[in-house]
Amino acid sequence: MNKRWIGAGAILVVLALPFFFRGGAGGAKQVEVEKVALRAIRASILASGNMVFRDQAQLSPEVIGKVRAVLVEEGDQVEKGQVVLQLDEQVYAAEVAQQEANVRQQRINIDRQNLNLETQRRQWNRSRELHARKLLDDNSFDTARQAFELAGIDLRTSREGLRQAEAMLNQSRERLAKTEIRAPISGTVVSLDIKVGETAVSSATGIAGSSLMTIADTDSLMTEVNVDEADIARIREGQEVAIYAAAFPDTAVTGKVESIPLSPRSVPGSTSLARDYTVKVQLSDTQSLDLRPGMTCRAEIFTASAAEALAVPVQAVFSNNEASTETAPGKADVEIERFVFVDKDGKAERRVVEVGLSDDSYQEIKSGVQAGELVVIGPYKILRHLKDGEALEVQKKSATDNTQDKK
Repeated sequence: MNKRWIGAGAILVVLALPFFFRGGAGGAKQVEVEKVALRAIRASILASGNMVFRDQAQLSPEVIGKVRAVLVEEGDQVEKGQVVLQLDEQVYAAEVAQQEANVRQQRINIDRQNLNLETQRRQWNRSRELHARKLLDDNSFDTARQAFELAGIDLRTSREGLRQAEAMLNQSRERLAKTEIRAPISGTVVSLDIKVGETAVSSATGIAGSSLMTIADTDSLMTEVNVDEADIARIREGQEVAIYAAAFPDTAVTGKVESIPLSPRSVPGSTSLARDYTVKVQLSDTQSLDLRPGMTCRAEIFTASAAEALAVPVQAVFSNNEASTETAPGKADVEIERFVFVDKDGKAERRVVEVGLSDDSYQEIKSGVQAGELVVIGPYKILRHLKDGEALEVQKKSATDNTQDKK
């Protein structure tokens, strides 16, 4: 008989254990809460990009030739107009000599045509006198006149030939001059892509030899970040930006939005429908970190801020739109209403709120709650199914509340 009672008691204990672990009688929901308080909120947009030099020039040859001499090294400072590289000029020098000879030949032809024109003029004058005195027949007179006119045409032809020869000579001299590669800007040689003996090729397709070196103003480091088309309307010139280089993920470099493009970034061969806009960001201080061009980075662009805003954690704010799509997908067009649950004397009180700015952690509340009230912030599995009027048992205070209480 005693064994029977012992067995029944054990069953009752097992059945009662879930009630003890759920926090006692009454089925109260164990939740976490946090005080509604004034906080600084900064709404932002996240983007990614690269470090680049604002003033940078990539040198490419305009003529084909073997590299005869490289006059600088990577890291050297150069001035605008300084000769930094020389190509083999023998072929182009020979072309100049050939065109100079052609010019001289054209000038000799002009001298010859001038003499011929004078001779034909004298003959034409004599023929005209003889013809007037009836001593020269009409055919001979016409022949003398035609010879004079042709001499004038030949002279004009030779003069045009001279102009053409001089133009070709100028082109040859320009090609010869282009065998000396000069720095287009003052700056630092940041990359050297060719060596003595290699062939420089004038091409814009990026083939070997088409790039000689890159010169940049190393004090003009800036950032280009790619902003999604859904966010570009919120970007304005002058907005503050925090840049985190991949090499220094925990250190922010401040900057400001400098310019916003009118058209999206073009990616050759891409079939994606996504569109990004390359926004340029001017950096305020680049000396504290060893930043280099080509480094990838992430950017946080601050679009709006509120210094003292009544705020709650973002996970505390729900909307009827979320609830309707979970239970009745056909009611997704209901007007969106946002709400929170407040711990009111140990019970959940549903409050409709008007929201404002938000950042990664907090949501501004414009109306619906008061400073000092406790809002339920979790756990999510309980909060998502919480009902108005249900009993609550605070499991623990948030770290933020503990800090504020100490203050």
